[in-house]
Amino acid sequence: MKTILLFTAFVFLQIELVKAQAPGAWIMSANGLPVYQYTGKLPFKALDKEGKDAMLPEDPYFLIGNYRMTLITHVSGVYQFLTAERAWARINAASRPNYGWNDASVVFKTGTSKGKVALTGLNSMAADPAKTQSFFGIGHARYEYKLDNSIACTRIISCKPSQKINTGNPSFVITVLLKNNGRKKQELVYSERMLVNFVINGTQYTDNQKKALLYSSKITGDDSKKMAVANLSYKTNTLLALPNKNERYIYDVNPPSVYMYVDKEDNRTSSVVDYAGDTLATSVTISLNPGETKTAHLVIGLADGDSMNDISQQVDDLFAGADKAHPSEGLYAQQWKAKLPDLSSEKNMVLRREMLWNAHVIEASAKYSDYYKETFIPQGTVYSYHYGDNISNRDHLQAALAACYTNPELAKSCIRYVVKHSEKDGEIKRGNSGYGYSVPTIYKESDEQLYFFNTVAEYLRITKDYKFLDELVVHYPAEDGKQDHILNMLKRYFIYLRDEVGLGSNGLVKMLNSDWSDSFFHKHSPNSFASSAESHLNSAMVLAVFPRLIEALKLSGNKEASDFIIALEDYRATLNSSYMKDLGDSKFSPRAYLNRSLRFGKDNVCIEPQGYLLQIPDLPKERKKEIYEFVKSKISTPEKIGIRTREKPLWGGKADGEDGGIWYSLEYPLLLGVATFDKEEAKSLLMKFSFQNYSETYPDYWVGQWTAPDEMNSSLHREGLYAFWVSVPDLKQAFQGYCSHPHTWPLYCYYKLKE
Repeated sequence: MKTILLFTAFVFLQIELVKAQAPGAWIMSANGLPVYQYTGKLPFKALDKEGKDAMLPEDPYFLIGNYRMTLITHVSGVYQFLTAERAWARINAASRPNYGWNDASVVFKTGTSKGKVALTGLNSMAADPAKTQSFFGIGHARYEYKLDNSIACTRIISCKPSQKINTGNPSFVITVLLKNNGRKKQELVYSERMLVNFVINGTQYTDNQKKALLYSSKITGDDSKKMAVANLSYKTNTLLALPNKNERYIYDVNPPSVYMYVDKEDNRTSSVVDYAGDTLATSVTISLNPGETKTAHLVIGLADGDSMNDISQQVDDLFAGADKAHPSEGLYAQQWKAKLPDLSSEKNMVLRREMLWNAHVIEASAKYSDYYKETFIPQGTVYSYHYGDNISNRDHLQAALAACYTNPELAKSCIRYVVKHSEKDGEIKRGNSGYGYSVPTIYKESDEQLYFFNTVAEYLRITKDYKFLDELVVHYPAEDGKQDHILNMLKRYFIYLRDEVGLGSNGLVKMLNSDWSDSFFHKHSPNSFASSAESHLNSAMVLAVFPRLIEALKLSGNKEASDFIIALEDYRATLNSSYMKDLGDSKFSPRAYLNRSLRFGKDNVCIEPQGYLLQIPDLPKERKKEIYEFVKSKISTPEKIGIRTREKPLWGGKADGEDGGIWYSLEYPLLLGVATFDKEEAKSLLMKFSFQNYSETYPDYWVGQWTAPDEMNSSLHREGLYAFWVSVPDLKQAFQGYCSHPHTWPLYCYYKLKE
């Protein structure tokens, strides 16, 4: 009986080990850069705690790119080639949403095994971890295949970093290495194909017959230049009043051209760039002697010029500085290393790895806008990659906080980008879609100006670039070319906050249609309460942020700021009196008052205002400790990976999303509040919020291990998974990663805690 029990326990342990097996592991490269090795199977599958399908995307992915292009590289070898320069669009969109169409294959002409072997896709050899190893690092993805006939194939995708704001080469290189480990000569053909199917992200779920514009491509080739170019065009599918290409518009009326090129460096190979219909293709015929390795470089990109000679120059620029002799970490490992912060002195290896990774994600995800002529850091996830929207500007401003440390020029460009969304009266548009198009709406956010104050204050504090206040920046609409100084725009934002947003009957900052929460009202019409609703989050932000802005303005020595400083101080003093009176001796701040009788968060701890409450500089430390301990006991202590939004849901539904999820943009401000009185506790929170902690807590799930959406579910509902908040036919095809917040907020807090 004892033997049976021991055997049963052993079997159970093995089942648990298999169940808890992570999809891969981190390694550090020879250049000291993080690389994730994926070792799981495809399609990816995981069960939630109830034994149901976790509904995670079945082909995990990693993001590389620069300011002018994005490449989402899947474990299967499939990639999504995206542009956001004019409008968010997939260049090689597949028939299913949020996916790309490309393939790679090897055809054996000789040897014991002849025929075609597919290298990419969920049904290819990439799905078998015994035959394929996958590595994803800074600026590159690498796939290593064990083929028949003793042939080893390595396929490396490399992206060159942008060296300056608003620049970059919108192309990527696919390096193919084929080695003959056998004893006989081998003849084979390597083939790479990519569909040219230009689909605006926001139209992914729209039937072609209902799309306003239909895009198509016409491909031409030049054998002598080893190049083929797909020229994109469009036709209207409904009545439209089309603008010229430089006017803001919901669609792109000047789509890019796409090219494929094969490097002619290795004369021992025979290569052909071909095309069929709407597909670019390259075939490389290779003869391999025993022990011999041969290499080919293929380039795919968006054409900067109109002619093939222009593209040839673009290719030359792409290969400038490329390390073709050592491609295993991508062709641009040294350039990426120089672009990222030097964290070699960081002794905590988890922090060193994750902060380098986060800094790379910032650089890879930041995008140049042709309309605004600025480079910004998009919110990502649902907004960018799913809908194709650049919203909300509060998110772009939060993302810029980390760049204040790692790339001040990028941070400054993000700030200018938001100014260019601003009306002269101080209103900041929520964002844009298409080509610089801001949708007409009655939706009025109350907090954009507060996030702007916070980011500018931190930019000035960190960089000491006080001349930035005198810089002239174009405001909305950008094509009108009307300019104002940054300092004057700050004044306009304050006047908008003071007079348009205003204070409510309790002396707190109003909410209008929303504060941080885009959908706070849920069961209550904002049309009924916009004139009376007050936000404790907005109010706490004023009390926490204004002192930093005031200090920065004083240190600037700018004489034009003197009256502004007085106005800021007076406003804060008035609000401070009302807010502290409302807070009383409570151990936490309420969430919001919609009117005299409808008050939220009075007997239910909500995270939103607590982080900024704890950042208020003149709140005594003992009082902060008391507040934090109580808040922690209600919304942090039960959680394994973060701090959730609610003690219990406000709206009576599922405890997920805004009503019970764990939001990175809320828990990190709380961490900063804790840092004002207990840095060690703040550091422990930084580790609690880390990707490493997530991977140890939920090893079965890949979303959360190297990237994440804007929130994760808490212990209250479908723990550790994502509450996708838009309706989609198949959640496995929804975009669930690469939000800016899980990457930018920890990097910003990491540097703050170092001060």
